[in-house]
Amino acid sequence: MEKILNRLIDLPSEINGKLPWNCWNSCMSDSEGNLASWAGDFFRVGAFVTWLCSVIASLSILWTGGMGEGTAMVGSILGMALWVYAAFPIAMVVRGAGEEVAGSKGDTVTLLFHDIPMATIKAVGYVTALVATFAAIAGAVAAVSTGFVDMTGGVDTGWMANIDYAYALPGSAMDAFTNMIGLEWVGGVLNDFWAWDVTRAGDGSWGGDVVASAWAFVQVAVILAKLYVVMAIYSWVWTILNTLFNWVKSPYLPMRTK
Repeated sequence: MEKILNRLIDLPSEINGKLPWNCWNSCMSDSEGNLASWAGDFFRVGAFVTWLCSVIASLSILWTGGMGEGTAMVGSILGMALWVYAAFPIAMVVRGAGEEVAGSKGDTVTLLFHDIPMATIKAVGYVTALVATFAAIAGAVAAVSTGFVDMTGGVDTGWMANIDYAYALPGSAMDAFTNMIGLEWVGGVLNDFWAWDVTRAGDGSWGGDVVASAWAFVQVAVILAKLYVVMAIYSWVWTILNTLFNWVKSPYLPMRTK
């Protein structure tokens, strides 16, 4: 009777071990250890989706009727080629962020509060800088050629709206912190820095348009400067958070004894 009862109780386990393609239990057991790898795979899939959407956006004028005629068609073709080219390094920025996350050696807290946010911040910043760089190239060609070669087009960056909160978070945190300790002027300086835009509109003359296009390249440097400041701020915020987490695990009073 006891053997029959034990056999009956173990029946689900026996059947589970004989089910074909059954790897679900091992997946669940290894889920925490594979969290970094899964996050990296998410970025890797995101890189492919980014590339695909960008290529489709670049080629969309073929079926939307925006090619134009004559010299406009030449500019459209060159613009398509430029932005299809740009889609590859842009996608690789996202993939590189995923590889960085997948190689994380920290614990789950470090992964969630440092590695993934930092990778996301860098991805948003570098993608923004790359898009601005290729837009500056297209603008420079149009300015030098006095509009003869108007390289219209672009890439799909709508997906960035889903993750750019991570880029804005450090600045918002620093603004709130400076207001809390009575250093509102520091927050004001930072807000002015975030809003800094050196791009200029051309005046219609050849020289004015060329100078305006040159400022677009300067804006790329401004974007990168903003990125590095955001990364520095988040590193500082993470240092505080990490210290707090360690203190919660092992509370103590910072008293010095002689």
